[in-house]
Amino acid sequence: MPEHADSALRAELERERRRNADLERQVRDLSRSVAELEAFSREISHDLKAPLAGICGYAQLLTHMDLGFVPPPDYDDFVAEINRGTDRMRRLIDDVLAYSTVRGARLHLTTIDLSALVHDVVADRALDLPRPGVPARPVPRVTWDDLPAVRGDHGMLRRLLENLLGNALKYVRPGETARVHVSARPEEDGMVRIEVTDEGVGIPEGQHEAIFAELHRAHPDAYPGTGLGLTICRRIAQRLGGAIGADPHFRGGARIWFTLPAAQTAAGPVPVVADLAG
Repeated sequence: MPEHADSALRAELERERRRNADLERQVRDLSRSVAELEAFSREISHDLKAPLAGICGYAQLLTHMDLGFVPPPDYDDFVAEINRGTDRMRRLIDDVLAYSTVRGARLHLTTIDLSALVHDVVADRALDLPRPGVPARPVPRVTWDDLPAVRGDHGMLRRLLENLLGNALKYVRPGETARVHVSARPEEDGMVRIEVTDEGVGIPEGQHEAIFAELHRAHPDAYPGTGLGLTICRRIAQRLGGAIGADPHFRGGARIWFTLPAAQTAAGPVPVVADLAG
């Protein structure tokens, strides 16, 4: 090899070494910044939720307190508005915390009984009593098949299911009963496709991808929400090695699907029915 070519090669290798060293330093700096941000998010979340819990507690006391006089005509409405505001703020704090930490959280991968997890999530929702100022709704009906076991992080998967089932139960027309079904089937690539199907108001045409974007709300005026729930679901699904999406061809409600690595082959589906009346 000519001497000038050898010198040029060594110079190029040195430049490449420096570029790699710069990239490694940037990655370390970014990792440190993310860790600091997650720590800050956890701390500020606790600091914000503590006084919020106090406000909510005193507002609930006002609902049941014997004032010793006839309250003003709008008294109950004012108290209900305080409760609605504190509940929305609590959910927003929880969602912002989950959004900022789920990508860097440590995974604890294990085999998960998906049927048992869905049962637990539905059972917990049955214990959610109507809050003051929130109108009573018809008792929802949730069904699910005998679902296969999957591989994942139990806490993250529970959060994903809570968000998806919560949306399916929320987005119904006033006065109608929410009906939700959870099913699953194995894929050829060793993944399991899980589908959460509801008979609610559905997803507006052209928004089946947009609903997973940050702060996007498909029905902003009719239903409360933070716009982060499905974004968190996407981050969780991707973190667990899967994907998530909405079926644009489904009519009569909404169908959200996500995939996870399979742990074992399940037996044939056996429908399970849960009545959230408790």
